[in-house]
Amino acid sequence: MNPSFEKEIKVLAQITEMKRIYSVIEHSLLKSNPACLVVTSGAPGEGKTTMVAGLAAVAAYHDKKHVLAVDLNWYAPALHSRFGLDLTFDDDKFRREKSIAGLVQSSGIDNLDILTARKDTRDEADTDGYEYMLGAEIVRQARQAYDFVVVDTSSLFPINRRMMDPLTISKAADGVALVVLANATPRQQVKRARVSLETAGANVLGVIVNQWKNPMI
Repeated sequence: MNPSFEKEIKVLAQITEMKRIYSVIEHSLLKSNPACLVVTSGAPGEGKTTMVAGLAAVAAYHDKKHVLAVDLNWYAPALHSRFGLDLTFDDDKFRREKSIAGLVQSSGIDNLDILTARKDTRDEADTDGYEYMLGAEIVRQARQAYDFVVVDTSSLFPINRRMMDPLTISKAADGVALVVLANATPRQQVKRARVSLETAGANVLGVIVNQWKNPMI
């Protein structure tokens, strides 16, 4: 792991606020063991990937859980870059072996593994539902092998044909955290995102307001 990335992730894991957010999520998922958390957002650029990296690091670094962070944002992947990794998910290898065991990478932090997005993402839209079936199988296997699974998805909006449906993925998880960028995302957009998740049957644990600053400090 690149030393600069390792330092960044360990700093994230030690930030008091990140630990507080993880504590609230962990309490909400007490009955789910193993637990799967999906992190999404209403729009791109709200900081969900950084939140995934931070929460996964806290769970592994402080709670000593066996954690897997999964990037299912296949058409705009970013999680691998947070850990200084390359895209290594080989679709053909997964089809042959039918297992994620040989595809996960070490993050450089004890107890934390990473499953990157596919390295061979198709240019065309997924018209036969293969990508969703693959994503569901990844989550199923991850839950069998790890104590805590954190999934990074695409943003809910704008909807486009080149993304794995985050609503469907969220429905299959134990809980969903919706990341919102402070003083940037319109309130109506946040409401629309939450209603969409709840209508799809997702268990929305709450909204994480990213980059919020206490005006009293």
